[in-house]
Amino acid sequence: MAPEAVRPKLGALHRLGDLTAQVCNFVAALALGAIVVINGANVLCRYVFGFAFPWAEELMIFLMILIVFAGAAAVTWSNTHVRIDLLLELLPQKAKGAATLVVTICGAAVLAILVAVSFKVLSMLYAFDQRSLGLDIPLWIPQGFVTGGLFLQVGILVLKAIGTPERTGREGRGAE
Repeated sequence: MAPEAVRPKLGALHRLGDLTAQVCNFVAALALGAIVVINGANVLCRYVFGFAFPWAEELMIFLMILIVFAGAAAVTWSNTHVRIDLLLELLPQKAKGAATLVVTICGAAVLAILVAVSFKVLSMLYAFDQRSLGLDIPLWIPQGFVTGGLFLQVGILVLKAIGTPERTGREGRGAE
């Protein structure tokens, strides 16, 4: 296949990764805003009106889980997670790309195993209809944040491995 025919597909992969990261950041920002509103309302009600929402802390914890896993997917795409580059820096320039690809594939494989295990937990929570204490919602919903976030990370790493070699590098990490 000619390089010209490959470029539009790679551009589409970049746009898909960028869009996924933007949506994840937006979801995380909405969840953080909701936590601020819930917490503020709960403090106001507790100290001004003498009652508190019994479900507030549980919902805020579920929203924090959503923030962590949505944010993890966005960070995976932008390559801004904490990592140690010492061994990578010691490699010859030609080997750096291959080493980065191997690390990306290994990361995707480990996360895929976590997705499978997390999905089993999700399935059991759904089958047993286990519910939260404060909100009385099915626990498979917040567990789904974990499974979904891990799944998104796998997808992003696969996108990087098949078509975005520069995304596996050092961009997005600031000037070093």
